[in-house]
Amino acid sequence: MTFEELDQRFPNGFDDAEISGLTVNYRERTAELQMNMRGSRPESPDAQEYRRATLIVRGFYYFSIEAPDADHLHPQGSKITVDGLPEDSANFPLFERLKSTLPVGAFCCRFFVHDWNSFIHIAAKDAEFLWT
Repeated sequence: MTFEELDQRFPNGFDDAEISGLTVNYRERTAELQMNMRGSRPESPDAQEYRRATLIVRGFYYFSIEAPDADHLHPQGSKITVDGLPEDSANFPLFERLKSTLPVGAFCCRFFVHDWNSFIHIAAKDAEFLWT
């Protein structure tokens, strides 16, 4: 499944998701993002309730975490809030060159990390989402 397909499955997509953990296996080319996400429709009474989930990325071509903006660092222990977005050449100039080298069917996405004012960039073959 692509990131876009996953994002459309959920009422709030990956907006205001919280990353609580990250494991990257470069040998296997996999990554697991432990997250807290809103799983209910925006109009429901429990719209602001978060649930634990895992995003598993398989066969990644790149997994890049930009350095944080020093003016946006928060104290240790605060949550890392992100918005999931399609990749964009305006915010990631190298993407235009990378995109042409990726195989057909590869998906590209980015997470804007509010707390750092920077991005996590991912391109991969496949992704899976699990409520935990």
